[in-house]
Amino acid sequence: MFNERMALKMRLEDLKGAEEKILAEIRAERSFVINRLRELDEQEKYEKSRDFKTKNTDALDCSIHIPTPPRTRKGRPSRRSKTSKMRETTINILKEQTTPIRAKDLQKEIEDSTGFQIANMTTFMNTIQKTDEYIIKVGRGLYIYQHQQANILTEK
Repeated sequence: MFNERMALKMRLEDLKGAEEKILAEIRAERSFVINRLRELDEQEKYEKSRDFKTKNTDALDCSIHIPTPPRTRKGRPSRRSKTSKMRETTINILKEQTTPIRAKDLQKEIEDSTGFQIANMTTFMNTIQKTDEYIIKVGRGLYIYQHQQANILTEK
């Protein structure tokens, strides 16, 4: 039996399909625009460097070599340096602790000392644990640097 509830469910499914199709089109267009902007930026850089070289060769003797200035990276700092700084800070904080530290407290200390925000502490710590085998998750939201514990146990 076909009733209003079934009709609404079918319409909802149709809307979901249309929404996914529109989002896919928007993503594709955004990708195209970004790629085209990159192409234009590269073309502009090439033209500027070509104009710079022709002006220098016209104005100066060709036997004189003018070194080109080193390329500097524009924009935000690389993600790798941010992560490595946060990783080192995390390891240092954990090494200083003699007892397990709560993830929330650890996150606050890392953010205070580095100035960077951690969006997902669990994911961040899982990444750190892959790079340093001595960082152990003791319990739910509790982390410790095990190497310290191993030294304490061997000294006793």
